[in-house]
Amino acid sequence: MLARQLAQTGATHLHNHIAKSSCTVAMLASDLSGLPFSFTLHGPDIFFEPIHWRLDEKIGRARFVACISDFCRSQAMAFSPPEDWPKLHIVHCGVDPARYVRAGASDPAPGHVPQLLFVGRLAAVKGLPVLFEALQGIETRFNLAIVGDGPDRAALEAQARAAGLSDRIDFMGYRSQSEVAALLGDTDLLVLPSFAEGVPVVLMEAMAAEVPVIATRIAGIPELVEDGTSGLLVPPGDASALGTAIETLLQDPEKARRMGRAGRARISAEFESRTEAARLAHLFRAYASGQRPPKRPEARP
Repeated sequence: MLARQLAQTGATHLHNHIAKSSCTVAMLASDLSGLPFSFTLHGPDIFFEPIHWRLDEKIGRARFVACISDFCRSQAMAFSPPEDWPKLHIVHCGVDPARYVRAGASDPAPGHVPQLLFVGRLAAVKGLPVLFEALQGIETRFNLAIVGDGPDRAALEAQARAAGLSDRIDFMGYRSQSEVAALLGDTDLLVLPSFAEGVPVVLMEAMAAEVPVIATRIAGIPELVEDGTSGLLVPPGDASALGTAIETLLQDPEKARRMGRAGRARISAEFESRTEAARLAHLFRAYASGQRPPKRPEARP
């Protein structure tokens, strides 16, 4: 069906996001239609079962692969021969910084209770039990909003109650991108204690909103968050280190504000959606004309 649709519309190239089942369809439609295909490789779950999803075959048949980070590219290199490595390029995911203009950069009002935010799927891979353990040791007042839903919600709510945190944690359920953007305007600190990630867009959104972030030092996150400059990075699964990082920024609002400003500058420089779209467009044009761009393609208008 897809091959027929491509022929009817006069398409000359097929691009796919995510290297799992949709990429299998893209690869087969490419064979049926004779049109070249490419894909954007995200992660992290594809890297749990790269053999099952035949990541090697997809890389081999694709005209090029856009990887969202150097870490992501390195995983693609692990499952492809060296002769395919030059067609593995870096194109970041991105956000529109204009959507996340923070209104209040002034000192908090007397009696202000710092607002912490977590956004993500309520599943084991996000590490929320580690966050709950970290929060038990924090003396500074805080409230935590948890945005998202998932299979572990009931268990996590029970863990929060058992940890004595129910009165400080609000399980808000799913919220739209616009609602998350609004929440970031009133957030003092975003925390992401994940065990596996690609390059989380929610970190980009928070940084664009000048919200300091604390995340785990895994996968592509260090390519986004510069530890000590635009946020703090901690070892995954380390509740003590996570608690120390949270306490550090709660007790030093000026340091947190500096990190927030640095975070927005980082997003504007390397993770702005229009610029990254231009990099992807450059790959389409270059390969169509027989050129091979560098690892990080130019962002031509």
